[in-house]
Amino acid sequence: MSMKSPSSRAERQRIAVLDIGSNSVRLVLYDVFGSSFVPIYNEKIHAGLGRDLRTTGQLSPDGVAETEAALIRFSLILDAQNVDQVIVGATAALREAKDAPDFISRVKEATSLDLSPVSGEEEARLSAMGLLAAMPRARGLAADLGGASLELIRVEDGAPKTGMTTPLGPFRVLGQNLTGEAFQPPILRQQIRAAFDAQNIDASMLGGDALYLIGGAWRNLAHIHQIRYDYPLRTLQGYQLSPERALALCDWAVGEGQETVVTFPGISLRRGETLPYGALLLSELIKRLEPSRIVVSDTGLREGLIYDALPAPQRKRDALHDGCRDLARGNQQGKAKFSKALMAFLADASAHFPRSFSPKDEARLRKAACLLVGIGKGLHPSYRADLVFEDVLYAPLAGLKHKERAYLALIIFRSFTGRAKTPNDAAISLLLSEQEQRAAEIFGLAIRLAVVASGRSTSLLKKLMLSIKDEEPKVVAQTGYDALIGPRLDVRLSRLASALNASLS
Repeated sequence: MSMKSPSSRAERQRIAVLDIGSNSVRLVLYDVFGSSFVPIYNEKIHAGLGRDLRTTGQLSPDGVAETEAALIRFSLILDAQNVDQVIVGATAALREAKDAPDFISRVKEATSLDLSPVSGEEEARLSAMGLLAAMPRARGLAADLGGASLELIRVEDGAPKTGMTTPLGPFRVLGQNLTGEAFQPPILRQQIRAAFDAQNIDASMLGGDALYLIGGAWRNLAHIHQIRYDYPLRTLQGYQLSPERALALCDWAVGEGQETVVTFPGISLRRGETLPYGALLLSELIKRLEPSRIVVSDTGLREGLIYDALPAPQRKRDALHDGCRDLARGNQQGKAKFSKALMAFLADASAHFPRSFSPKDEARLRKAACLLVGIGKGLHPSYRADLVFEDVLYAPLAGLKHKERAYLALIIFRSFTGRAKTPNDAAISLLLSEQEQRAAEIFGLAIRLAVVASGRSTSLLKKLMLSIKDEEPKVVAQTGYDALIGPRLDVRLSRLASALNASLS
Protein backbone atom coordinates (compact mmCIF):
# COMPACT_ATOMS: atom_id res chain seq x y z
CA MET A 1 0.00 0.00 0.00
CA SER A 2 1.17 3.56 -0.61
CA MET A 3 1.50 6.42 1.83
CA LYS A 4 -1.01 9.24 1.83
CA SER A 5 -0.15 12.28 -0.28
CA PRO A 6 2.50 14.63 1.18
CA SER A 7 1.13 17.07 3.73
CA SER A 8 2.44 19.37 6.44
CA ARG A 9 -0.65 18.64 8.56
CA ALA A 10 -0.67 16.17 11.45
CA GLU A 11 -2.75 13.30 10.06
CA ARG A 12 -3.33 9.94 11.69
CA GLN A 13 -2.17 6.76 9.97
CA ARG A 14 -1.53 3.19 11.03
CA ILE A 15 1.65 1.58 9.72
CA ALA A 16 2.95 -1.94 10.32
CA VAL A 17 6.61 -2.89 10.32
CA LEU A 18 7.94 -6.44 9.96
CA ASP A 19 11.53 -6.62 11.22
CA ILE A 20 13.24 -9.83 10.08
CA GLY A 21 16.51 -9.91 12.00
CA SER A 22 19.21 -12.49 12.53
CA ASN A 23 18.07 -13.10 16.11
CA SER A 24 14.46 -11.90 16.34
CA VAL A 25 11.44 -11.55 14.08
CA ARG A 26 8.99 -8.86 15.09
CA LEU A 27 5.69 -7.30 14.07
CA VAL A 28 5.00 -3.80 15.36
CA LEU A 29 1.90 -1.73 14.62
CA TYR A 30 2.33 2.03 14.96
CA ASP A 31 -0.14 4.87 15.20
CA VAL A 32 1.43 7.72 13.26
CA PHE A 33 0.35 11.30 13.99
CA GLY A 34 2.34 13.91 12.11
CA SER A 35 5.98 13.08 12.76
CA SER A 36 5.22 11.18 15.98
CA PHE A 37 4.63 7.44 16.00
CA VAL A 38 3.71 5.24 18.91
CA PRO A 39 3.74 1.41 18.97
CA ILE A 40 0.30 0.06 19.78
CA TYR A 41 1.03 -3.65 19.25
CA ASN A 42 4.38 -5.39 19.46
CA GLU A 43 4.97 -9.13 19.03
CA LYS A 44 8.29 -10.89 18.55
CA ILE A 45 9.91 -14.29 18.54
CA HIS A 46 13.60 -15.03 19.03
CA ALA A 47 13.83 -17.33 16.02
CA GLY A 48 17.60 -17.09 15.59
CA LEU A 49 17.53 -17.18 11.78
CA GLY A 50 21.22 -16.34 11.62
CA ARG A 51 22.52 -18.71 14.28
CA ASP A 52 24.09 -21.11 11.76
CA LEU A 53 25.67 -18.53 9.44
CA ARG A 54 29.16 -19.02 10.85
CA THR A 55 29.13 -22.82 10.63
CA THR A 56 26.95 -23.61 7.58
CA GLY A 57 26.41 -20.33 5.76
CA GLN A 58 22.71 -21.14 5.80
CA LEU A 59 19.65 -20.16 7.81
CA SER A 60 18.92 -22.07 11.00
CA PRO A 61 16.36 -24.82 10.18
CA ASP A 62 14.58 -24.29 13.50
CA GLY A 63 14.62 -20.54 12.91
CA VAL A 64 13.15 -20.98 9.44
CA ALA A 65 10.27 -23.08 10.79
CA GLU A 66 9.54 -20.64 13.62
CA THR A 67 9.74 -17.63 11.31
CA GLU A 68 7.45 -19.09 8.66
CA ALA A 69 4.83 -19.94 11.28
CA ALA A 70 5.10 -16.45 12.81
CA LEU A 71 4.81 -14.70 9.46
CA ILE A 72 1.65 -16.61 8.56
CA ARG A 73 0.17 -15.48 11.89
CA PHE A 74 1.38 -11.91 11.34
CA SER A 75 -0.17 -11.78 7.86
CA LEU A 76 -3.57 -12.66 9.37
CA ILE A 77 -3.18 -9.84 11.93
CA LEU A 78 -2.24 -7.40 9.18
CA ASP A 79 -5.28 -8.32 7.11
CA ALA A 80 -7.55 -7.79 10.12
CA GLN A 81 -5.96 -4.47 11.11
CA ASN A 82 -6.44 -2.85 7.69
CA VAL A 83 -3.26 -0.79 8.05
CA ASP A 84 -2.33 2.06 5.71
CA GLN A 85 1.04 0.54 4.87
CA VAL A 86 3.15 -2.54 5.59
CA ILE A 87 6.92 -2.03 5.57
CA VAL A 88 9.39 -4.92 5.73
CA GLY A 89 12.94 -4.62 6.99
CA ALA A 90 14.99 -7.78 6.43
CA THR A 91 18.65 -7.64 7.39
CA ALA A 92 21.92 -9.60 7.58
CA ALA A 93 20.65 -13.19 7.82
CA LEU A 94 18.61 -12.86 4.63
CA ARG A 95 21.38 -10.90 2.94
CA GLU A 96 24.05 -13.52 3.53
CA ALA A 97 22.55 -16.99 3.91
CA LYS A 98 22.95 -19.19 0.82
CA ASP A 99 19.43 -20.57 1.15
CA ALA A 100 17.80 -17.17 1.81
CA PRO A 101 16.39 -16.75 -1.74
CA ASP A 102 14.44 -20.02 -1.44
CA PHE A 103 13.11 -18.99 1.96
CA ILE A 104 12.07 -15.55 0.68
CA SER A 105 10.27 -17.16 -2.26
CA ARG A 106 8.34 -19.60 -0.03
CA VAL A 107 7.24 -16.84 2.33
CA LYS A 108 6.06 -14.63 -0.52
CA GLU A 109 3.99 -17.49 -1.96
CA ALA A 110 2.44 -18.27 1.43
CA THR A 111 1.81 -14.71 2.68
CA SER A 112 2.43 -12.25 -0.22
CA LEU A 113 5.07 -10.59 1.99
CA ASP A 114 8.29 -9.57 0.23
CA LEU A 115 11.25 -10.20 2.55
CA SER A 116 13.94 -8.96 0.15
CA PRO A 117 16.74 -7.69 2.40
CA VAL A 118 18.22 -4.21 2.47
CA SER A 119 21.96 -3.76 1.99
CA GLY A 120 24.26 -3.31 4.97
CA GLU A 121 24.84 0.34 4.14
CA GLU A 122 21.10 0.93 3.76
CA GLU A 123 20.47 -0.82 7.07
CA ALA A 124 22.92 1.57 8.74
CA ARG A 125 21.17 4.57 7.16
CA LEU A 126 17.71 3.38 8.21
CA SER A 127 18.86 2.70 11.78
CA ALA A 128 20.24 6.23 11.91
CA MET A 129 16.91 7.57 10.63
CA GLY A 130 15.18 5.71 13.47
CA LEU A 131 17.56 7.31 15.95
CA LEU A 132 16.91 10.78 14.52
CA ALA A 133 13.14 10.25 14.61
CA ALA A 134 13.38 10.05 18.41
CA MET A 135 16.50 12.17 18.96
CA PRO A 136 16.56 14.87 16.25
CA ARG A 137 19.43 16.67 18.01
CA ALA A 138 21.69 13.59 18.00
CA ARG A 139 25.30 14.22 17.01
CA GLY A 140 27.84 11.42 16.90
CA LEU A 141 27.95 7.80 15.80
CA ALA A 142 24.98 5.42 15.72
CA ALA A 143 25.98 1.80 16.39
CA ASP A 144 23.33 -0.84 15.65
CA LEU A 145 24.18 -4.35 16.85
CA GLY A 146 22.15 -7.18 15.32
CA GLY A 147 22.57 -10.92 15.45
CA ALA A 148 24.92 -11.12 12.46
CA SER A 149 26.28 -7.61 11.89
CA LEU A 150 27.20 -4.27 13.41
CA GLU A 151 26.25 -1.13 11.49
CA LEU A 152 28.00 2.19 12.15
CA ILE A 153 26.90 5.55 10.78
CA ARG A 154 27.58 9.18 11.58
CA VAL A 155 24.60 11.44 12.44
CA GLU A 156 24.64 15.24 12.68
CA ASP A 157 22.48 18.22 11.75
CA GLY A 158 19.42 15.98 11.73
CA ALA A 159 20.67 13.67 8.97
CA PRO A 160 22.62 10.42 8.55
CA LYS A 161 26.00 10.59 6.85
CA THR A 162 28.16 7.80 5.41
CA GLY A 163 27.68 4.40 7.04
CA MET A 164 29.23 0.95 7.01
CA THR A 165 28.44 -2.61 7.98
CA THR A 166 30.81 -5.01 9.75
CA PRO A 167 30.53 -8.79 10.30
CA LEU A 168 30.70 -8.40 14.08
CA GLY A 169 27.30 -9.70 15.18
CA PRO A 170 27.45 -12.47 17.80
CA PHE A 171 26.27 -15.24 15.45
CA ARG A 172 28.88 -14.37 12.82
CA VAL A 173 31.69 -14.26 15.38
CA LEU A 174 30.66 -17.06 17.75
CA GLY A 175 28.05 -19.12 15.92
CA GLN A 176 25.56 -21.08 18.02
CA ASN A 177 27.64 -21.16 21.21
CA LEU A 178 27.57 -17.63 22.58
CA THR A 179 28.63 -18.42 26.14
CA GLY A 180 30.59 -21.09 28.00
CA GLU A 181 33.91 -22.37 26.65
CA ALA A 182 33.33 -20.75 23.24
CA PHE A 183 33.33 -17.31 24.85
CA GLN A 184 37.04 -16.45 25.10
CA PRO A 185 37.38 -12.67 25.72
CA PRO A 186 41.11 -12.34 24.86
CA ILE A 187 40.65 -14.08 21.49
CA LEU A 188 37.43 -12.20 20.74
CA ARG A 189 39.06 -8.86 21.52
CA GLN A 190 41.85 -9.58 19.06
CA GLN A 191 39.30 -10.52 16.40
CA ILE A 192 37.25 -7.37 16.99
CA ARG A 193 40.31 -5.12 16.93
CA ALA A 194 41.47 -6.68 13.67
CA ALA A 195 38.06 -5.99 12.12
CA PHE A 196 38.22 -2.39 13.34
CA ASP A 197 41.68 -2.00 11.80
CA ALA A 198 40.55 -3.51 8.49
CA GLN A 199 37.70 -0.98 8.16
CA ASN A 200 39.57 2.02 9.62
CA ILE A 201 37.25 2.33 12.60
CA ASP A 202 38.86 4.84 14.97
CA ALA A 203 38.26 7.95 17.09
CA SER A 204 38.28 10.24 14.03
CA MET A 205 34.81 8.91 13.18
CA LEU A 206 33.44 10.38 16.38
CA GLY A 207 35.46 13.49 17.10
CA GLY A 208 34.58 13.39 20.79
CA ASP A 209 30.81 13.30 20.18
CA ALA A 210 28.32 10.77 21.57
CA LEU A 211 28.04 7.06 20.81
CA TYR A 212 24.39 6.05 20.33
CA LEU A 213 23.55 2.41 21.04
CA ILE A 214 20.84 0.67 19.00
CA GLY A 215 19.78 -2.96 19.32
CA GLY A 216 18.24 -5.34 21.83
CA ALA A 217 21.48 -6.58 23.39
CA TRP A 218 22.64 -3.11 24.34
CA ARG A 219 19.19 -1.99 25.48
CA ASN A 220 19.03 -4.97 27.82
CA LEU A 221 22.46 -4.22 29.23
CA ALA A 222 21.28 -0.67 29.94
CA HIS A 223 18.12 -2.07 31.55
CA ILE A 224 20.24 -4.21 33.85
CA HIS A 225 22.39 -1.20 34.71
CA GLN A 226 19.32 0.85 35.68
CA ILE A 227 18.12 -1.91 37.99
CA ARG A 228 21.52 -2.60 39.57
CA TYR A 229 21.98 1.07 40.45
CA ASP A 230 18.31 1.80 41.20
CA TYR A 231 18.07 4.53 38.57
CA PRO A 232 14.69 6.14 39.29
CA LEU A 233 13.50 6.95 35.74
CA ARG A 234 12.94 3.52 34.20
CA THR A 235 12.83 4.41 30.54
CA LEU A 236 15.67 3.48 28.20
CA GLN A 237 15.11 6.10 25.51
CA GLY A 238 17.85 8.68 26.00
CA TYR A 239 19.45 6.93 28.98
CA GLN A 240 23.01 8.24 29.29
CA LEU A 241 26.18 6.74 30.72
CA SER A 242 29.64 8.19 31.00
CA PRO A 243 32.31 6.15 29.18
CA GLU A 244 33.74 5.15 32.57
CA ARG A 245 30.42 3.80 33.86
CA ALA A 246 29.71 2.04 30.57
CA LEU A 247 33.13 0.36 30.64
CA ALA A 248 32.56 -0.76 34.23
CA LEU A 249 29.22 -2.29 33.17
CA CYS A 250 30.89 -4.07 30.25
CA ASP A 251 33.75 -5.42 32.36
CA TRP A 252 31.26 -6.79 34.89
CA ALA A 253 29.01 -8.37 32.20
CA VAL A 254 32.00 -10.04 30.53
CA GLY A 255 33.52 -11.18 33.82
CA GLU A 256 31.92 -11.90 37.18
CA GLY A 257 28.45 -10.81 36.06
CA GLN A 258 28.35 -12.99 32.94
CA GLU A 259 26.02 -15.63 34.38
CA THR A 260 23.82 -12.92 35.90
CA VAL A 261 23.18 -11.11 32.61
CA VAL A 262 22.54 -14.35 30.70
CA THR A 263 19.83 -15.40 33.16
CA PHE A 264 18.59 -11.96 34.22
CA PRO A 265 14.88 -11.97 35.23
CA GLY A 266 12.58 -10.74 32.49
CA ILE A 267 15.13 -11.26 29.70
CA SER A 268 14.70 -14.34 27.51
CA LEU A 269 17.57 -16.82 27.42
CA ARG A 270 17.99 -16.36 23.67
CA ARG A 271 18.48 -12.65 24.22
CA GLY A 272 20.43 -13.03 27.44
CA GLU A 273 23.12 -15.21 25.89
CA THR A 274 24.00 -12.40 23.45
CA LEU A 275 24.70 -9.92 26.27
CA PRO A 276 28.26 -10.92 27.28
CA TYR A 277 29.44 -10.61 23.69
CA GLY A 278 27.50 -7.35 23.31
CA ALA A 279 29.26 -6.00 26.40
CA LEU A 280 32.68 -7.08 25.13
CA LEU A 281 32.09 -5.47 21.73
CA LEU A 282 30.85 -2.27 23.38
CA SER A 283 33.92 -2.03 25.57
CA GLU A 284 36.14 -2.28 22.47
CA LEU A 285 34.08 0.37 20.68
CA ILE A 286 34.39 2.77 23.60
CA LYS A 287 38.15 2.29 23.83
CA ARG A 288 38.58 2.72 20.08
CA LEU A 289 36.17 5.63 19.50
CA GLU A 290 36.66 7.61 22.75
CA PRO A 291 33.09 9.03 22.90
CA SER A 292 32.12 11.88 25.22
CA ARG A 293 29.08 9.95 26.43
CA ILE A 294 27.05 6.82 25.72
CA VAL A 295 23.35 7.27 24.87
CA VAL A 296 20.84 4.43 24.57
CA SER A 297 18.26 4.56 21.79
CA ASP A 298 14.99 2.66 22.04
CA THR A 299 14.45 3.25 18.33
CA GLY A 300 16.32 1.97 15.31
CA LEU A 301 15.61 0.16 12.06
CA ARG A 302 11.85 -0.24 12.52
CA GLU A 303 11.28 3.42 13.31
CA GLY A 304 13.74 4.40 10.60
CA LEU A 305 11.70 2.53 8.01
CA ILE A 306 8.64 4.57 8.97
CA TYR A 307 10.42 7.90 9.30
CA ASP A 308 12.13 7.43 5.96
CA ALA A 309 8.79 6.69 4.29
CA LEU A 310 7.06 9.81 5.61
CA PRO A 311 6.67 12.74 3.19
CA ALA A 312 9.34 15.40 3.70
CA PRO A 313 6.89 18.03 5.05
CA GLN A 314 5.73 15.54 7.67
CA ARG A 315 9.30 14.71 8.76
CA LYS A 316 10.02 18.41 9.29
CA ARG A 317 7.38 18.72 12.00
CA ASP A 318 8.47 18.65 15.65
CA ALA A 319 7.77 15.09 16.83
CA LEU A 320 7.64 16.21 20.47
CA HIS A 321 4.83 18.65 19.80
CA ASP A 322 2.94 16.20 17.58
CA GLY A 323 3.34 13.59 20.30
CA CYS A 324 1.95 15.99 22.91
CA ARG A 325 -1.01 16.82 20.66
CA ASP A 326 -1.68 13.12 20.19
CA LEU A 327 -1.38 12.38 23.92
CA ALA A 328 -3.84 15.15 24.74
CA ARG A 329 -6.37 14.36 22.02
CA GLY A 330 -9.65 13.23 23.56
CA ASN A 331 -8.08 13.47 27.01
CA GLN A 332 -8.49 17.20 27.65
CA GLN A 333 -10.74 18.93 30.16
CA GLY A 334 -11.52 21.69 27.71
CA LYS A 335 -11.17 22.66 24.08
CA ALA A 336 -8.10 21.50 22.20
CA LYS A 337 -7.38 25.04 20.91
CA PHE A 338 -6.88 26.29 24.47
CA SER A 339 -3.12 25.67 24.16
CA LYS A 340 -2.67 28.34 21.48
CA ALA A 341 -4.51 30.94 23.56
CA LEU A 342 -2.48 29.87 26.58
CA MET A 343 0.82 30.47 24.79
CA ALA A 344 -0.36 33.96 23.84
CA PHE A 345 -1.52 34.67 27.42
CA LEU A 346 1.91 33.70 28.79
CA ALA A 347 4.06 35.20 26.03
CA ASP A 348 4.93 38.52 27.72
CA ALA A 349 5.34 37.28 31.29
CA SER A 350 7.26 34.10 30.45
CA ALA A 351 10.13 36.20 29.11
CA HIS A 352 10.73 37.15 32.77
CA PHE A 353 10.50 33.57 34.10
CA PRO A 354 13.67 31.69 35.03
CA ARG A 355 14.63 28.97 32.58
CA SER A 356 16.62 25.73 32.81
CA PHE A 357 17.71 25.28 29.20
CA SER A 358 18.81 27.32 26.21
CA PRO A 359 16.17 29.80 24.99
CA LYS A 360 15.30 27.54 22.05
CA ASP A 361 15.01 24.36 24.13
CA GLU A 362 13.11 26.13 26.92
CA ALA A 363 10.60 27.52 24.43
CA ARG A 364 10.17 24.05 22.93
CA LEU A 365 9.42 22.53 26.34
CA ARG A 366 7.05 25.33 27.34
CA LYS A 367 5.10 24.84 24.12
CA ALA A 368 4.93 21.10 24.86
CA ALA A 369 3.54 21.88 28.31
CA CYS A 370 0.89 24.18 26.81
CA LEU A 371 -0.13 21.45 24.37
CA LEU A 372 -0.55 19.03 27.28
CA VAL A 373 -2.46 21.38 29.57
CA GLY A 374 -5.78 20.02 30.68
CA ILE A 375 -5.03 16.34 30.11
CA GLY A 376 -6.55 14.02 32.66
CA LYS A 377 -10.17 14.04 31.55
CA GLY A 378 -12.15 11.45 33.47
CA LEU A 379 -9.54 11.00 36.19
CA HIS A 380 -10.53 11.47 39.84
CA PRO A 381 -9.47 14.98 40.97
CA SER A 382 -7.73 13.56 44.06
CA TYR A 383 -5.38 11.47 41.91
CA ARG A 384 -5.28 13.43 38.65
CA ALA A 385 -2.02 15.29 39.33
CA ASP A 386 -0.14 12.09 40.21
CA LEU A 387 -1.50 10.10 37.28
CA VAL A 388 -0.84 12.84 34.73
CA PHE A 389 2.69 13.35 36.11
CA GLU A 390 3.54 9.70 35.54
CA ASP A 391 1.83 9.67 32.16
CA VAL A 392 4.00 12.54 30.92
CA LEU A 393 7.14 11.18 32.59
CA TYR A 394 6.87 7.85 30.77
CA ALA A 395 4.92 8.80 27.63
CA PRO A 396 6.50 7.71 24.32
CA LEU A 397 7.37 11.30 23.41
CA ALA A 398 10.22 11.87 20.99
CA GLY A 399 12.97 14.44 21.33
CA LEU A 400 13.32 14.44 25.11
CA LYS A 401 16.41 13.88 27.21
CA HIS A 402 15.76 12.46 30.68
CA LYS A 403 16.30 15.87 32.26
CA GLU A 404 13.80 17.47 29.89
CA ARG A 405 11.31 14.66 30.49
CA ALA A 406 11.45 15.27 34.25
CA TYR A 407 11.12 19.03 33.72
CA LEU A 408 8.06 18.70 31.50
CA ALA A 409 6.37 16.26 33.88
CA LEU A 410 7.00 18.60 36.83
CA ILE A 411 5.51 21.59 34.96
CA ILE A 412 2.33 19.63 34.31
CA PHE A 413 2.22 18.36 37.91
CA ARG A 414 2.51 21.92 39.26
CA SER A 415 -0.27 23.04 36.91
CA PHE A 416 -2.62 20.73 38.83
CA THR A 417 -1.51 20.90 42.45
CA GLY A 418 0.52 22.85 44.99
CA ARG A 419 1.44 19.64 46.79
CA ALA A 420 5.22 19.40 47.14
CA LYS A 421 5.67 15.64 46.87
CA THR A 422 5.56 14.09 43.38
CA PRO A 423 5.07 10.38 42.68
CA ASN A 424 8.78 10.13 41.76
CA ASP A 425 10.77 12.58 43.85
CA ALA A 426 13.89 10.45 43.37
CA ALA A 427 13.90 11.12 39.62
CA ILE A 428 13.14 14.81 40.07
CA SER A 429 15.91 15.26 42.65
CA LEU A 430 18.46 13.32 40.59
CA LEU A 431 17.74 15.04 37.27
CA LEU A 432 16.80 18.60 38.27
CA SER A 433 18.58 21.07 40.52
CA GLU A 434 16.55 23.12 43.00
CA GLN A 435 16.69 26.10 40.63
CA GLU A 436 15.43 23.96 37.76
CA GLN A 437 12.63 22.59 39.91
CA ARG A 438 11.69 26.17 40.79
CA ALA A 439 11.62 27.15 37.10
CA ALA A 440 9.27 24.25 36.34
CA GLU A 441 7.09 25.20 39.29
CA ILE A 442 6.77 28.81 38.10
CA PHE A 443 5.66 27.87 34.61
CA GLY A 444 3.25 25.28 36.04
CA LEU A 445 1.77 27.88 38.40
CA ALA A 446 1.35 30.29 35.49
CA ILE A 447 -0.58 27.64 33.56
CA ARG A 448 -2.81 27.01 36.57
CA LEU A 449 -3.40 30.75 36.86
CA ALA A 450 -4.57 30.85 33.24
CA VAL A 451 -6.97 27.96 33.80
CA VAL A 452 -8.49 29.63 36.86
CA ALA A 453 -8.69 33.06 35.21
CA SER A 454 -10.53 31.79 32.14
CA GLY A 455 -12.51 28.86 33.48
CA ARG A 456 -10.65 26.82 30.86
CA SER A 457 -12.36 28.83 28.12
CA THR A 458 -10.35 29.68 25.02
CA SER A 459 -12.48 32.71 24.17
CA LEU A 460 -12.18 34.17 27.68
CA LEU A 461 -8.45 33.56 27.91
CA LYS A 462 -8.02 35.64 24.75
CA LYS A 463 -9.47 38.59 26.68
CA LEU A 464 -6.72 38.41 29.31
CA MET A 465 -2.98 38.98 29.40
CA LEU A 466 -0.40 38.12 32.05
CA SER A 467 2.43 40.60 32.54
CA ILE A 468 5.25 41.23 34.99
CA LYS A 469 5.58 44.75 36.40
CA ASP A 470 8.10 45.63 39.08
CA GLU A 471 8.79 41.90 39.47
CA GLU A 472 5.11 41.27 40.29
CA PRO A 473 2.71 39.30 38.06
CA LYS A 474 -0.47 41.03 37.00
CA VAL A 475 -3.46 39.98 34.87
CA VAL A 476 -5.00 42.67 32.70
CA ALA A 477 -8.49 42.20 31.18
CA GLN A 478 -9.93 43.80 28.06
CA THR A 479 -12.77 46.28 28.53
CA GLY A 480 -15.92 44.57 29.72
CA TYR A 481 -14.13 41.54 31.21
CA ASP A 482 -12.87 42.95 34.53
CA ALA A 483 -15.24 40.61 36.39
CA LEU A 484 -12.90 37.73 35.53
CA ILE A 485 -10.36 39.19 37.96
CA GLY A 486 -11.48 38.35 41.49
CA PRO A 487 -10.41 36.80 44.82
CA ARG A 488 -9.71 33.34 43.41
CA LEU A 489 -7.44 34.79 40.75
CA ASP A 490 -5.73 36.95 43.39
CA VAL A 491 -4.79 33.77 45.29
CA ARG A 492 -3.16 32.31 42.16
CA LEU A 493 -1.34 35.57 41.45
CA SER A 494 -0.02 35.63 45.02
CA ARG A 495 1.33 32.09 44.74
CA LEU A 496 3.01 32.84 41.41
CA ALA A 497 4.51 36.02 42.90
CA SER A 498 5.89 34.08 45.87
CA ALA A 499 7.51 31.52 43.59
CA LEU A 500 9.02 34.24 41.40
CA ASN A 501 10.40 36.13 44.39
CA ALA A 502 11.88 32.92 45.77
CA SER A 503 13.62 32.28 42.45
CA LEU A 504 15.21 35.74 42.60
CA SER A 505 16.44 35.46 46.18
